[in-house]
Order: sequence, then structure tokens, then C-alpha cells
Amino acid sequence: MAKRIWPEAIFYDSKNTLFDWDSVWIRASSKILEKYKRSDIDPLLFWRHWQTFLTGENHKVAFSKFRRFTESHKVALQYAYKCFGIQGDPEDVKFMTDMWNEVYPFPDVVSAFKEQQKYTKILIYSNVETEYLEMMVGKLGDFRPDFLGDMDKSQCCKPSPRAYRWVLEQVGLETGDVLYCAGVQWDVQGALAFGMKAALVCRPYRFTGEVEGIQPDYVVKDLHELTEIVKKLTG
Repeated sequence: MAKRIWPEAIFYDSKNTLFDWDSVWIRASSKILEKYKRSDIDPLLFWRHWQTFLTGENHKVAFSKFRRFTESHKVALQYAYKCFGIQGDPEDVKFMTDMWNEVYPFPDVVSAFKEQQKYTKILIYSNVETEYLEMMVGKLGDFRPDFLGDMDKSQCCKPSPRAYRWVLEQVGLETGDVLYCAGVQWDVQGALAFGMKAALVCRPYRFTGEVEGIQPDYVVKDLHELTEIVKKLTG
């Protein structure tokens, strides 16, 4: 019997793990503040509040009634407006959604993917609508993942265990077959709680400190470092 390799697949998050979504989101925050003539507010500060509220809305959706990503984004924007005393329109979320086509992969992603795919499968799943994930993945050139999925297709989102399970069911794998990889603590810890081994990618601009609570199996600074780990793991 042939020796079974591990991991049989690397299961990736997309936004801010593979794609530099935040830089575009910060630009959208700047445009919103310009619209309401609030030069007294730092776009980075506004973005961080919007980001925090979106994470909260995402978690509510993960464990309650399904709602599309952009709707959660609108709700989070309304909370950010209240926080800064802005009488804003939630439809201003278009400043972000109109720029999805400007979200590009981090420099290490394509070359790392091509190398990793020599050893294992690449799965990508995102808490975002299909059209936006396809825009981002279209920037990967001639690379094609072995599986691409999103919350529109699954009708659930991470960190609900239903989302992780849905992906594994689509590809016929179990929790012990894959290595999960994300760039945010809550997503990695959701995967760990589901029973997968997981790696945290510490993109310097986003990672702000030590991981609290349950620890990832691997911590890497980029996907090239993860590639070297995968080479050793697969033997």
C-alpha cells in the first residue's frame, strides 16, 4: 500500500491571507470620510472600527440566520458611522465593493501556490460573495486551485463548523486530512476547534501581537515559509 501523504490539502482562507483586501478597504474609508468632509478622522482609525464591527457581524451570521457578506458590511459601516458621529448612508459600502477588482494577491502567493501544488492540493474558501472571490482569484494568473468555494455557495460562513465541514464534504476529505491556513486569529482558532491542524500567517501590517488562547500548530511570516513546512510534512 502506498504511503499516504499529509497534508492531502492546504485549506486556505482568502481575504488578507492571500489577497491584500485591507489596503483597498482603507482607500474606501478615505473616500467615505472625504464625502462627509471629516478630515479630522484618520482613515486608518475609521477602517479599524469598521473592521471590528464587521468581524462581530460575521460571527453573528456564522451562528444565526444567514446573511450575505455585503449586507453585514453595510451593518458594520452603520455602526462605524455612529461611533464617529457621522450621519452616513449604509449604501456607501459601494466605495468598497466598487473596488473589489483592485484587490490583488500578496507577492508571495502565486509562486508559493505553484510550488505547494507539487506536493498537495490547494483549497480556497472565503466569507464573501462568489463574484468577489472570483475577481480576486482571477488575479492569480495561470494558477488554478483544486477547489474554490464561498459563503454564497455554502450558505454559511466561518467560524461556524458548518462552513469548514461543507468544504471538506465537497472534496471528500476529513478534518485530519488537511492543514488549515488563515491570517486572522479567530479563523485559525475556529479551524482548530473543528479539529484541523492550522497555520497562522502573520502578515506584518495586520498581526498585532501574540495569539491568545488556543495556539496554532504553525506560525509563518509568509506562504514561502509554509511551503518549506509542507515539503517536510509530505516527505
